[in-house]
Amino acid sequence: MKIKVIFTGGTIGSQVKGDGYIALKEKAPYELIEFYQKENPGNVEFETIEPYCILSENLTAKELNQLISCVKDVLMKDYIDGIIITHGTDTLQYSATVLSYVLGAANVPVLLVSSDFSLEDKRANGHINFAYAVKFIEQRHGKGVFVSYCNKGGNPTIHRGAKLLQHKAFSADVESIKDEWYGDFEKDIFTCKEEDKFKDTDKSSIPEKWMFQMEEEVHLSSDSMEILRIVPYVGMEYPAIGETIKVILHESYHSGTIGISDALKRFAKMAKEREIPFYITGLTQEDNDYETVAEYKKMGIIPLLDTAPIAQYCKLWLALSNGKDLKQVMKQKYLGE
Repeated sequence: MKIKVIFTGGTIGSQVKGDGYIALKEKAPYELIEFYQKENPGNVEFETIEPYCILSENLTAKELNQLISCVKDVLMKDYIDGIIITHGTDTLQYSATVLSYVLGAANVPVLLVSSDFSLEDKRANGHINFAYAVKFIEQRHGKGVFVSYCNKGGNPTIHRGAKLLQHKAFSADVESIKDEWYGDFEKDIFTCKEEDKFKDTDKSSIPEKWMFQMEEEVHLSSDSMEILRIVPYVGMEYPAIGETIKVILHESYHSGTIGISDALKRFAKMAKEREIPFYITGLTQEDNDYETVAEYKKMGIIPLLDTAPIAQYCKLWLALSNGKDLKQVMKQKYLGE
């Protein structure tokens, strides 16, 4: 069994310094592997590479492009059984989502792992997350991009990379949209929740749809100035739509609603006049809609149903950066979303 481990920094590669601040530690990633091998002697061969090393809150398009290139290079050149990427928790969702869209068709599992505390802290889950990523690869439970993470008091869980929600305040727990994680381990036995979802469906009839093919050259523009991303709050006002803006992504309250105000009406009218697509996340097709949903639909605001906000932001960023037909891409739901 051969696994490539890609180190990128984050808390899982850090330590608490004497001044009380967490900082990157040069040897921490290798200590992670040494600990695993001591606790799990066996036939797993690890090869390592470190394209960059940052605290993940500093993630930019530069590092995402480096990560895309690094993982693709490994997949195209190396004979491996799987890839594990160590990553910080703050922006874990962004890297996992981008890789899902770019490398969803990978024929081996690619798993991102992180840690809620530095590994020297007894509360840290980094060792568990890494161990079950290895176990997932060893037991051959799936292909594509995943995240291995164990929440406080929970089982080690495998999430689809493009289903992740933003962390709740003051919590490092990882959650998938509508609790639709891929599967979890209990006493080392893996149960695939996704298989249960499709148990009454002919799996051969489920089309495997990808945003990109493996051989395509993919990059992210150095910034996302073409996307105006908005989060709702009580008493909100809307900003001017800058000249660089090509698309608007509005998040909603938990029920898929936003306040219907004169400010929103003016904003939506401005977008319509400039022919800027205006999307909203947070709405599900499973429940009845509030009348406010009908009102914003009349304004030309387009709901993106049953998908994670970060996934839709990353999809827009990738589409604009790589010359994809924006409206066509946003109509399509890809495997793993």
